[in-house]
Formats: sequence, structure tokens, C-alpha cells
Amino acid sequence: MPTKWKLFLKVLPLTALFALAKAGVHALGLEPWQFDSLTGSLFGASTFVLAFVLSGTLANYNASEDMVVQFVNAVESIDDVNQYLGGMRPDLDTSGLNAHLADLLQQLAGWLANTLSFDQIEARLAQINASLADLREQSGDSVVDRALPELARIRIMIQRMAINRDSDFLGPAYAMLEIFLVGAVLALLLIGADRFSETLVVSCFLFTSFTYLLLLIRDLDNPFQYDGSSCVDVDLLPLHRCRERLLSHSIGSS
Repeated sequence: MPTKWKLFLKVLPLTALFALAKAGVHALGLEPWQFDSLTGSLFGASTFVLAFVLSGTLANYNASEDMVVQFVNAVESIDDVNQYLGGMRPDLDTSGLNAHLADLLQQLAGWLANTLSFDQIEARLAQINASLADLREQSGDSVVDRALPELARIRIMIQRMAINRDSDFLGPAYAMLEIFLVGAVLALLLIGADRFSETLVVSCFLFTSFTYLLLLIRDLDNPFQYDGSSCVDVDLLPLHRCRERLLSHSIGSS
């Protein structure tokens, strides 16, 4: 099943239930409302709130994607220093730092997938720091100092990923969204028209759109989920590609 349809297929059973409820309300003659400026304002307000929250959530999601790119960039910058030292001083053993960086990339992906603990990442960062200190002492080259800000940037990116994954930033916004959507759904159930088929189709379309957007916002709000239930997680392919490059460097130097 294509990922882009996964969320839509989750909404379809809810739409079917809404259609049955709409048909039941119509059969009982419980449609006292007609579409007017007040109900139009309700739908307009609901759409505005959804669009406003979705815009902010997309911005946060793009920032989360950028975290992965910056993390990979910092790792590659440290590896550039490592490769430079290996080229200038063939007597230095740079394989240890290379292996630690490759393991860090693998461990980050495992931690995001909830298969590894955060303590393992902290231990790996400490090993990278120790390797840099050892290379600085053996080589006496100040170029090693350029890797330290990158290591600090890696720590910042990991902490930001942890905050984004473990915090629910839009909790209060969800309450407002749900209030508007409950009002919109009730209005859709109670609004009648001369042709029931037309009312049913339009109501189901609006219900599907509102529900889909609400679920999409909830999904986007946790971009580092990786539990199989999300369809818009941040792509970790850059981590795996970077690790493959580091391993190829290790093989090439051996």
C-alpha cells in the first residue's frame, strides 16, 4: 500500500460511520437546519484553524528534517578531519574514530526506532571525544580542534530530536481543533436540503477532509515516531548513506 494513501484509508471507516449516522438522522427527520451564513462561518472558521495549525506543524516538520541533515553534515565534517589526518600522517591510526562515527549513525537510527537506549549514544559520543583528544595528542595538529564544534553540534541535534519526539507541542491547539470539528460535524449532521443525495455527498466530503487534516496534523507533530503507525516520519536515509560512506572509507584505508 503506497504510503500517501495510508492515512486516507484510516479515515474511510470513519466516513462510512458518518454516512450511516447522516442517513439515520435524515430517516428520523432530525435535520432542522438549513445552510446559512452562520453555518458557513462555522465551516470557514474550522478551515482557518486547521490551515493555521497545519502551517505551523509543517514548519516544525521541515525543521526536524533539517536536524537529520545537520547531524549528517557534522559527522561528515569530523570524518573530513579524520581523513585529513590519515592522509598527512599515515602512521596515525584513524580507524577508531571512523568506526565510532559509523556506530553513532547506526545507534541514532536505533534509538529513534526505540530499539536502543539514549545511554548508548551518550557513551558513543564520549568515545568520539576521547578519540579526538588522542588524535590531537599524537598528531599535535590543530586541525583536530575543528572537529570539536561539530561534536557539540551533534549533541545539540540529538537533544532537539529527543525533545521533538517526547514532547506534545500542540496539545492546547488540539483542544481548539477538536471543539471546532465537533461543531462542524454536528452541523453537517443537522443540516438538511431538498436533495438528500447531494447533502450526503457534500457532508461526507467535508467530514473526510476535516478528519484527514486533523489526523495529518497529529502525525506531523511527531516526526520521529517510527512505530509503524505513522506515514510521515522524517526520512533517515541520509544516516544510512553517510554510514555506508564511512564504512567505505574504512575499507579503502585498510
